[in-house]
This record gives sequence, structure tokens and C-alpha cells, in this order.
Amino acid sequence: MAGRRSILIFWALLMVPALILAGIAFRLLSLEEARIRQARITTLVDQARTAAGHIDLTIETVQNNLTGALLEIPAHALEQRLLEWERQNPLVRNVFILHPKKGLEYPLRSLAATREERQFINRFAPLFSGEMAFDFNRAAMEESPVPASRTGLYALSREPSPAPHASGWIPWFSDNRLYILGWVQRLENGPVYGVELEMMTLLSRLASEFPAPGQKGAALVLSDGSGSTLLRSGEAAAEGEPDGRLAVSLRLPHWSLSVYRGNAAHGSTRGFMVLALLLLGLMLTAIVSGGIMITRLTLAKIKDARHKTSFVASVSHELKTPLTSIRMYAELLQSGRIKDVSKQARYLEVIVGESGRLTRLINNLLDFGRLEQGRKTYNPVPFDMKDFLEGLIGIHAIRLRNAGFEIIKDFAPGPFPVVTDRDALEQSVLNLMDNTLKYADQGKFITFILAREAGDTLVKVRDGGPGIPAPAADRVFEKFYRADNSLTAAKPGSGLGLSIARQMLRDQGGDLYLDPDCAPHQEAEMSRGACFTIRIPHNEKD
Repeated sequence: MAGRRSILIFWALLMVPALILAGIAFRLLSLEEARIRQARITTLVDQARTAAGHIDLTIETVQNNLTGALLEIPAHALEQRLLEWERQNPLVRNVFILHPKKGLEYPLRSLAATREERQFINRFAPLFSGEMAFDFNRAAMEESPVPASRTGLYALSREPSPAPHASGWIPWFSDNRLYILGWVQRLENGPVYGVELEMMTLLSRLASEFPAPGQKGAALVLSDGSGSTLLRSGEAAAEGEPDGRLAVSLRLPHWSLSVYRGNAAHGSTRGFMVLALLLLGLMLTAIVSGGIMITRLTLAKIKDARHKTSFVASVSHELKTPLTSIRMYAELLQSGRIKDVSKQARYLEVIVGESGRLTRLINNLLDFGRLEQGRKTYNPVPFDMKDFLEGLIGIHAIRLRNAGFEIIKDFAPGPFPVVTDRDALEQSVLNLMDNTLKYADQGKFITFILAREAGDTLVKVRDGGPGIPAPAADRVFEKFYRADNSLTAAKPGSGLGLSIARQMLRDQGGDLYLDPDCAPHQEAEMSRGACFTIRIPHNEKD
């Protein structure tokens, strides 16, 4: 009971910290996964912010170049030069000239105007009609997200205009689409003229410099105010809510750059989590496996200690029984009161038999200790197995017959030369005889079979007793094991004889096993019982 309580305490001390550690580790892994995911998003957003700066700078460069070119057009060639731009410059979609007093001089509002010109006039009608001033958006445009250093450097790189002027660029929405109109006015009361940018050409320029995301499986998407994709780079599908979004520029209002991590990035983060959980599982498995191993070893030690305690009690009883018999019969003979010669002979026979039993028990104990410590030594010598068995059976025939056993010998013809430790073999056969005397007394016969098989010599010892129960058949060679039934409970024993015999034989290349195929005797009553086989390597000599 104390052992079980100790094991429960051990498991509590093992599993409670292990589970706490696992919980903390899982929490830390979750936080690390979230940190990695956020770091990826932050990196992508920073890359998108850099891309937005490049886009804004590209548009600013285009606008400043066009503004400078507009300012350099001579007044007398204004309309001619603008019309040439409209036809030849891919960045110019439409041009216009607006006189403060005369109104729109080009394009004219007439039936001769093309469809594109009429749409252009209608699109910017509030500006051309004077309802809105051209510089209404100047304050907002001056708050460009491009760093001041870039704008300043660009301004320094250009020569200043020779005369004061007004100019600007107006982002204009019509039919939910963005149009960009550039204008200049060189003189205060002079005409306002300018160009409308061709957005497709502008997008083509932006596409050549549109960066790819720095993460595998991610995507960078440029969208307009309606959410339509204008430019895209990367592998991820631009579906659902983006992982990050930011405005591109005040020059392109409502346009945005979105970043998507994609399945590959999700899979990478998920892969990290799976790997981390796998390592955590391996750690817990190792802890639990170690606990199970320690528990098994502890239970085995407890079981072994109980067996040894039972073994000491059993051995003490087995040592006491022959010693008591020897002392009793020796005292009777010493007293001189036993005058009957036949009784004296019987008493001496008992003394000799009990002495042999005591010797075998002590030999078992000594062999057990040597085998446990690995100090058992053997002295293999050549001899004939048939002669050996004949002599051993002859020595113990009286003991077997007095116990009511019929001795049956079934020896194959021919010599059986072997080389093995004679004492170890004798002790093994005697252990089988003793088991027959203890547990097969109802069978009343013991059969010794000597045969050859596959180059080995076989010695089989068969009895006609109740046999060995099937559940115990695989365990009879375990140390301290005794089948739990009424027959074994009534007989003294240590449960070491078969274990010691098998170990000694295996140490020399032989074996001892329970043989279910051992052929029974012809008589019906002999069909029961147990049969043990000793296998010794055969040694042929010329």
C-alpha cells in the first residue's frame, strides 16, 4: 500500500509541473506565433509604405516636368504646342486653354467637338465655368506625404521660373473615377491652360517600378477608390480583408496599397506552430515515458522485493523441513532404541534422501546468487548422454519408486556424445525430477526420452500429473514464479528451480523449454501431464 502511495505521489510531482510547463510553453508559443505574424505584416506594410513613397515621387516628377514644360511654351504658339502634345505625348489625354474673360477657348463647345472633348468639358465644367477656382486644392496638395527632402531636392534641381506664375494639379473625381488635371497661369490676368493626364500611361510607368513583396507567397496590390485592382505583384490571392492597408498619396486620393500574406505565409507561421507543438509533445512524451519506465521499474522492484521476502520464508521452511527430519531420525538411531534392522535402514534412507534434498536446495541458492551476480562458472567435459541418464536415473530410482512412480525410459539407439557442464546438467534434470515428485504425484509415472533432432541432443522429462495451466505456461521459467493453484500452494518451493536450470543451459548454448508437442505414452491415462525438453548441442567425434 505504501508503494502505491509513493507511486501516486511521484506521478503527481511529475505530471503537475509537466502540465504547468506545457501550459506555459503553449502560451509562449502562441504569443511567439502572434509576434511572428505581426512582424511579417509590419515588414510588408513598411515595404508598402516605401512603395507608396516611390509612387508619389514618380507622379510628382511627371507633374513637375509637365508644369515646367507648360511654362516654357511661348504665348504665340500656345494652342499649336498644346495640340501637338495632345496628339504625340502619351502622358497627355486632353489639353485646354481658358481665358479669364472670353471663357474656354479650347476645346470649343460646338458641334464640331469630338466625343472625348465633350466629355472632357463636361467633366471639368465647374472649373471651366468659373464656379470653382483652379487653386482650390493647393493647400491640400502642399501636405504631400512625400518627405520634404525629396520635394526640396527636386525643386533645387530645376531652374527657377523667369516670372511669377500660378500652377497646380487637381485630382478630380467623375463617375467614381479619378482624373488628374494640371494647369498654369503665367500672368495674373493671362489665360489658364494645361493638360489632363492619361491615367493608363501613368499606370504603365508605375507598373515598371512597382516592387515585388519581400516575402514568399505575399502580394502587394494597388487599388483605386472603388476597390478595383490597378497593379498587383506577388503570389497571394487578393481576396478578403488585407493584412494591411495604407493611402498612397494625396496626389492620388482614395487610392490605397494593400498587403496580403497569403497561404504560404500562413502556412509558414502554422508550420512553426506545428513544429513547436511537436517538440512540446515530444518533451511531454519523454517525461511521461520516463515516468512510466520509472513506475514499471519501481513496481518490478516492489514485486521482486515481495518475491524475495516470500522466497526467504519459503526457503527457510524448506531448509527447516529436511533438517528436522534428519535430526529426528538421527536422534532415534543415536538413542539405540531402534533394534529393527529394516527400520534402521529405512531411517538411514530418509536421512540420505533429506540430505540430498538439502544439498540440491543449497546448490540452487548458490547458483541463483552466482547467476544474479554473473559469477557462475562452468566446466564443460565430454561424456555420453545415455550413460549419464542411466546413472542418474539409477541413483534416484529408489526415491522415485518409493514415491509411487513408474520409471519409463525411451532412449533412441546409438551413442550421444555431448560436451557440457555435467553438474549443471545433473542439477537441471534433478530439478525436473523434483517438480514431478511435488506436482505430479497423481500421475504415478515419469518418462525419460532421449533423442536427436537437427544435430542436437534432446532429453525430455514427461509426467502424467495435472499439467501446467495455459496462463502459467509462459511464466513457469520466471524467477520466483509459482502457478497460483491449490496444488502449488500445498507444496513448498521457491520458484527458482526452472529459472536456474534454463539459465545454466542457455549459458552453455543449450536450452530448456516446456514442450507441448512431446509425444504421450500409448496408455490413455498418460495423455495428461507436462513435458520439459532439455536441448544440448550434439558433439560428434570420430
